[in-house]
Amino acid sequence: MELRQNAVRTANAKEITELDGNAIYLGNLNTVEADLKLPLKGKYGSSIQWESKETLFISHTGKVTRPTFGVGNRKVILVATLTYEGAETRKTFEATVLQEEYKAKIVAVNPLTVRTNVGEQPELPTVVIVKNDTGSYTVSPVSWDLVKEETYRQPGFFPIHGTVEGSPLKVLATIQVVEKALETTDHTKRLKEFKGQKVHLERKSEFGAAMNRFLQYVRSTDDDQMLYNFRAAATGDTKGAQPMTGWDAPECNLKGHTTGHYLSALALAYDATGDSVLLGKIQYMVAELGKCQTAMSELAGYGQGFLSAYSEEQFNLLEQYTTYPEIWAPYYTLHKIMAGLLDCYELAGQREALEICDKLGHWLYNRLSRLPREQLHKMWSLYIAGEFGGMNEVLAKLSAITGNEQYLMTAKYFDNEKLFLPMKENIDTLGNMHANQHIPQVIGALKLFEVAGDEAYFNIADNFWTMVTQSHIYSIGGTGETEMFREPDAIAGFLTDKTAETCASYNMLKLTKELFQFNPRKTYMDYYEKALYNHILASENSQKAEGGSTYFMPLAPGSIKKFDTHENTCCHGTGLENHFKYQEAIYFHNEDRLYVNLYIPSQLDWSEQGLSLIQNRDGLETVRFEIGGGSETTLMFRIPDWVSAPLQVKINGEPCRDLEYEDGYLKLRKEWKKDEIELTLPCSVRLVGAPDDDTLKTLAYGPYVLAAISGEQDYLTWTCSEQELLDQIIQQKDNPLMFMLDAVKFVPLYLIQDERYHVYFKLAR
Repeated sequence: MELRQNAVRTANAKEITELDGNAIYLGNLNTVEADLKLPLKGKYGSSIQWESKETLFISHTGKVTRPTFGVGNRKVILVATLTYEGAETRKTFEATVLQEEYKAKIVAVNPLTVRTNVGEQPELPTVVIVKNDTGSYTVSPVSWDLVKEETYRQPGFFPIHGTVEGSPLKVLATIQVVEKALETTDHTKRLKEFKGQKVHLERKSEFGAAMNRFLQYVRSTDDDQMLYNFRAAATGDTKGAQPMTGWDAPECNLKGHTTGHYLSALALAYDATGDSVLLGKIQYMVAELGKCQTAMSELAGYGQGFLSAYSEEQFNLLEQYTTYPEIWAPYYTLHKIMAGLLDCYELAGQREALEICDKLGHWLYNRLSRLPREQLHKMWSLYIAGEFGGMNEVLAKLSAITGNEQYLMTAKYFDNEKLFLPMKENIDTLGNMHANQHIPQVIGALKLFEVAGDEAYFNIADNFWTMVTQSHIYSIGGTGETEMFREPDAIAGFLTDKTAETCASYNMLKLTKELFQFNPRKTYMDYYEKALYNHILASENSQKAEGGSTYFMPLAPGSIKKFDTHENTCCHGTGLENHFKYQEAIYFHNEDRLYVNLYIPSQLDWSEQGLSLIQNRDGLETVRFEIGGGSETTLMFRIPDWVSAPLQVKINGEPCRDLEYEDGYLKLRKEWKKDEIELTLPCSVRLVGAPDDDTLKTLAYGPYVLAAISGEQDYLTWTCSEQELLDQIIQQKDNPLMFMLDAVKFVPLYLIQDERYHVYFKLAR
């Protein structure tokens, strides 16, 4: 801080205006729907005058008027003119103003069945599923008739009616009263993951290289800067560190979230490498956060055990239904902190991290247990303000670790009926819901199933995953546009520069991995591979080890990637973690089965089975495995959905006949000693279509989505049949991942950095 103050004292007038320009923070300008607070005075003394280039949607004073439904979102350029002692600097901002929601008419209401135990008043949902005049489904608040006590004193059925908000229609709920069941569904994972350094990535592979770049970055990160906001909130002494920037700047309401992700990134990196430097950083961060927690507990107005980068004010305001941007997702930030602490405990053995998290758990229970259920549901339904990340997941995990049932109860306080009810009923109501606000909630539902065994939570997670991956993803595996889910199969109209938020793919992969462990279906890993190769790997700046990640993966014609290094967006946070997770889903096992899901060069040590494995690639189509030792074990090799012909198998150089398959996996079983397996996975260039426009295509080869390198701002177009186009593509002999179509070069999206590209193109007939 002293360095910053000295720099300001010695700056000239022009430099003051530049410093003030760099310090302006307006919040998340990617999804504007509320008035902006435009500062008139700079942090260091400049006067600021604002000009909007589109006053119809944002006035010169920051008043926002959203476009009417059907007009579409609107980009608005804001120009800040900063003056100080005759010097002047201009700084430009781009805001995306979201169009208004469609004021739909409800034409039908779905009836529902609610179960309750004898003698227990049924818990009726606060929302019901409705069908709109557009044909889409959503939810609407409901008021229920009074339930009489005598109706649930004995087993049986009885009806209850409710009034739907904004509609004359009534809804019928059938209440089923049953004897209390003591049994729960089997909620044991069928497959286990390999922990710690059981899996090593080949350093020269694209995945190993990405991990190493981020390893350099986290090793060099200033821990005191990451602690800046926590120390400022707790003691005021920031130890001379520079303040955080962007979404973590001292004036930002989301501050603290990046530090939580940083804790997780350190723990993941240490778990993958055993690097002692990382362990030292983890120990320092945890100890200093513990001091902040202790200091906060001694301050007036703070609950015992509270820890954050700001006071409890945002939590108080949320309980009054204060909207974004006056507050910004306090429970979201708290989740990142708690998740980071638990990662430091589970992956790096830091007992103090668990103790800090335990105290936060008590604070949470004491705060939320006093609130009525209806208030909680209204809080969680608020756009962005009520976003709570994976609070249900981290609390269920904390309950499993500590054995404290209060944490399990607190996790269930975060049940969001607006999402959970339609997912339970397997009805897609995701259109125009904030994508990454809700994916972590579903991960939490699955964790609640794992810990408590309520099958409804598993169904919520599995139904949600199927809806998203079948009807809401782009060809790269990413989802959402301007952070929002769109209606099912609505792709063609939403190819913009704000597609596929990287956070959403981070969480979809996490959900997919967890579901696969309960039910090892090949389709889970087909999706996992698609999003991992074409979104997560492509989101990293491979030119510099500076921690840069994409917020959105733009899919408009002539797009270019933008890497966030200083804005500290949500995707910068998850980006810190992403590249230490590549090894997580390559292999899974049970007692005597090894699942090989991803063909990523790596080494596996399965010492419990006495088996080691080295995986290498020869080009893309040939994968070799060197097996060392081991008892009789079944090896299960996923057959990717992109394989274009029957695979070929050799063991110790001898072709294998009469191959055995099971649920999309090649199954090889024998007593392994020192053996070599060679798999040939034939692949060819193929076209992937858009569900709502059969002229829009993406080119793919093996697991890779190929992007055309071109600065054209309109769609590249070819006039021919699909087969004619495929026949024209020439694969380069010296670079098998480069293809030419006429004079246009296609390469995997992850290889493109600073060039403009097209993932989708037109194929006219």
